[in-house]
Amino acid sequence: MTLDRTLALVTATCLTLVLAAAATVVISGSRQQLAEGKRQEMQATALLLTSSMGQAASLSATQALQIGRDAQVIALLKAQDRAALAAYLKPSYEALASEAGVNMLHFHTTDIKSYLRVQDPKNFGQDLSSIRPMILAANRSRKLQKGLEVGLAGLSLRAVAPVMDGDTLIATFEVGVELKTLMDLAKSASGADFALFLSPAMSGYVPKDKAVSKDSTELLIESSTDTQLFEKLQAAGEIGLQREPVEGDVTLDSQRFGTLSQPLLDYSGRMIGTIVIARDITNLGSQFNRSLITALTVCILGFVFCYGVVMVTIRALVLRPIADLARYGQATTANPATAPETDGNGDGDGDGDGEETALQQVIGRLSALSSSSSGRLS
Repeated sequence: MTLDRTLALVTATCLTLVLAAAATVVISGSRQQLAEGKRQEMQATALLLTSSMGQAASLSATQALQIGRDAQVIALLKAQDRAALAAYLKPSYEALASEAGVNMLHFHTTDIKSYLRVQDPKNFGQDLSSIRPMILAANRSRKLQKGLEVGLAGLSLRAVAPVMDGDTLIATFEVGVELKTLMDLAKSASGADFALFLSPAMSGYVPKDKAVSKDSTELLIESSTDTQLFEKLQAAGEIGLQREPVEGDVTLDSQRFGTLSQPLLDYSGRMIGTIVIARDITNLGSQFNRSLITALTVCILGFVFCYGVVMVTIRALVLRPIADLARYGQATTANPATAPETDGNGDGDGDGDGEETALQQVIGRLSALSSSSSGRLS
């Protein structure tokens, strides 16, 4: 292989390795930035929902305590006037339902039976002692209880307060907030979709329209902002019970979704299902692809430019002087009279045969080395 081809190959290889390393660093950084951006968005979205639920729980607790301490409410409960109590609280229920998503105002007797549902006055009398531990806890401790709990109507965010007449417990009172309303508000603010999945085996609740055993380990959608989307995610195996937050990434119908699953806990800390958040991150993927294309384009253009500059420099500083030296050597060999005479000690007064022979050998090697490039460079 000739000298110019060898130098060209070595130069191209070195430039390729350097630019490939630089591209790898840039692409890796972009990938990490994408992952970090997705993680931050999903965490912010999850925080939005949990904050909304926390605020709703606080609102429910405030309303439960306020209504439970209302003197008129206490008087009507002592008088056992269910109809008058329902009429008295109906305006409050309608205002809370429209403004705060409240879907339940519910009184219970001291023996844990339903006394009055303001939203459904004719539906009362059920024994709740075996299915509503939150009511049982408020009844026994005479302290406010709040959080998520599954009832006869499904999962709700509830607050249960004792209703006291002096030191005597005369009832407990419950305020419930519909979770679907909270998820819709969170979706409007974040653009993400939310779903609550219940485990029948853990929660003991099965919707009336589902033919599933209470011992089933299958997860059922209790409420969601996009049921069709979460059914597809569940069919794709992206949804399951999680003991800690787990992030995921899935592509459905040419759309890329980031998912975050975290445990769904009731008021006592018992896991009853999973909260799933899904966010369309197709745009984030497109940004990464654009960054990747940009990096590759810069590498190719950089290779072409740098290769051209380096090769021009090498030809000017290395190959051309070697070719000139080779031509000079050939001319000197052809006409020895032009060569300076030196002795063996380099003082110029010897016969110089050994030095002349060595010089001719070097010149011959240079001539052979540059023979293929001298014609193109001259």
